[in-house]
Amino acid sequence: MREFHPLTIERIEAETKDSVRIALGVPTEFASDYGFLAGQHLPFQITVDGRKLRRTYSICSAQGELPLEIGVRVQPGGQFSEFAANDLAVGDTIEAMSPSGQFHVELDAANVKDYVGFAAGSGITPILSMIKSILTQEPNSRFILFYGNRKQSTTMFIEDLYALKNLYPERLQLNFVFSQEEQEFETMVGRLNGDKVRELYTHFGAGLRASDCFVCGPDSMIQDVTEALIDLGMDEAHVHSERFGVPRKDAKPKAAEQGVADHTTDRATVTVIMDGHKKEFDMHRDDANIVDAAADNGIELPYSCKGGVCATCRCHVREGEVTMATNYGLEPWEVEKGFVLACQSRPLSDTIVLDYDKI
Repeated sequence: MREFHPLTIERIEAETKDSVRIALGVPTEFASDYGFLAGQHLPFQITVDGRKLRRTYSICSAQGELPLEIGVRVQPGGQFSEFAANDLAVGDTIEAMSPSGQFHVELDAANVKDYVGFAAGSGITPILSMIKSILTQEPNSRFILFYGNRKQSTTMFIEDLYALKNLYPERLQLNFVFSQEEQEFETMVGRLNGDKVRELYTHFGAGLRASDCFVCGPDSMIQDVTEALIDLGMDEAHVHSERFGVPRKDAKPKAAEQGVADHTTDRATVTVIMDGHKKEFDMHRDDANIVDAAADNGIELPYSCKGGVCATCRCHVREGEVTMATNYGLEPWEVEKGFVLACQSRPLSDTIVLDYDKI
């Protein structure tokens, strides 16, 4: 099972007035557990007032680069982000699970691709990792970024992006959009919604044949941008998205996996395969979800957000059927292949077998 290990704070510094950048050193004995693909994230765990809190933050380092860097936007009243900004210091340790997530780019030095990214606010974090990695490891590929913020002063990693532009002027195109700051061109003023995407593509995307498009930001922005890109002719299978934060309760989720009920009792037997070992427990069908039911039986399964977003709890249904209440973390092909989010799943059949070892 993926475990939490202590990572050392090597550097912590203000990124903007409401965000920090944190560099994390990985102990040598755990180094093999912390390799990552550009775009993946780290689940973290802290204890506040005797209660464990878990949050997930994307890695902004280039693939293969150490130390691991993350960017944290400080939310007023946010227990984890305020702890990270105010209480952590160089030399401290923080518990982190190994990197995970399906929002990533598959790098190949032979690729000749045009990648497009749409980011809003702290949604730039995983996309910055992709940009760095693509520019350094795919010498014939380009990246076109559209990045929305309120103002330049609140724009995370803006200096990193300008530095990359200076290094790769022919292969990186930067387009900043500000909602509360005047720009020389009216096109670059506003929010990254569907209409703005269509406007930007008219001006900057004419003739562009994007291989893959990566979209990251708040929930409403994800939906608007994705729908606009598909309307503009991009293949839905090549538009990849990741939400920052658990969506609003009234937000419409992606279609969840539904099965046909096939049971004879009000309980189900769940078998979990992790690291080649099997564990079994029973749960009521009206229990909230498999992750919580496992915990009630003394079995800890991987999880972080419990909102169907981060996919830390991703597993494969080897036998039986489940239903997911919400799915924001899996691509359609993953659902078709039988992957589910355990934190959102309940059994439909009398027995189910969940495999955490299948990639």
